[in-house]
Amino acid sequence: MKSPFGPMRVIINPRAGRGAVERGWPEAKAVLDAAGIDYRVTVTEEAGHATRAAREALTGGEKFVVAVGGDGTVNEVINGLMGSGGVADPDVVLGVVAAGSGCDFVKTFGLSQDPAVAAKNLLGGNLWGEIDVSRVRFTAGDGSQQTRWFGNIAEAGLGADVVAAAAKMPKWLGGKVYKLAAVKEIARHEPFQARVSMHGRKARGLPVDAPLSEVAWDGEMSLLVVANCQFFGGGMRVAPRAIPGDGMLDVQIATGTKSDAMKVMQKIAKGRHIPNKGILEYLATSVTLDGPKPILIEADGEVLGTTPATFDVIPAALKMKV
Repeated sequence: MKSPFGPMRVIINPRAGRGAVERGWPEAKAVLDAAGIDYRVTVTEEAGHATRAAREALTGGEKFVVAVGGDGTVNEVINGLMGSGGVADPDVVLGVVAAGSGCDFVKTFGLSQDPAVAAKNLLGGNLWGEIDVSRVRFTAGDGSQQTRWFGNIAEAGLGADVVAAAAKMPKWLGGKVYKLAAVKEIARHEPFQARVSMHGRKARGLPVDAPLSEVAWDGEMSLLVVANCQFFGGGMRVAPRAIPGDGMLDVQIATGTKSDAMKVMQKIAKGRHIPNKGILEYLATSVTLDGPKPILIEADGEVLGTTPATFDVIPAALKMKV
């Protein structure tokens, strides 16, 4: 029996979550098999394999593509579903079985991280709707300009430094990794000079239909957040006002001190760090970041490269299964 969205391709990262996927997939599989749903499975073997598998699925006529893993797996699948300028096929539907060490992407949609429950969500025809997908153009290590799609959150500066530090920590630390890395990086971080330009407006104190314009900011900052969804870093609600279907990027520019950053850390889990006099908030459709020195960039938990970088959004790019 086919799903309501046609043939299903399931893309599994067995290495996600320190074996959590290998333990959780049998539970999800049992649900799909009991429902009699037809599906094909690709087990990824290396970085980038999920992206290739998603593209192969579309080429083969499989319109329902399911990522089984963490945020990295979801990111790779999204990159496989997007073409050079937008979604590769307007009929494609994205499903997620969150089973990695960290799948913050699904938290914005209220999806369970229990594999069996997540698999049940794949049945039937319910959709969250069409979600925005964001794009970052950045400078790679060899100086070339590259592009990466992301569905959740990108950062520059301190946030990217934290992601880089967390990647080097022992995996057995589990969910503590990000917080430990954040404390370490905040302690040694120094603000940097940067220039931000965007097509957008202030996020507070204006009507919801206020027009967008060209906005420029120049000064010392510690962190730039460009958010499509709300959560990152193992459940930290960094962008509590982000709506992944409004066609806008939620942008935060942190200008406070190290002490301010530590206070933010104590409140960010529940999204209570904003409003804050040390955090400038904007809504934008595009953002450009540059500075006298290269600034590190990450997206969906993967360090990509450095500035100069440009972020933009493709509204209503992908249908999201819930």
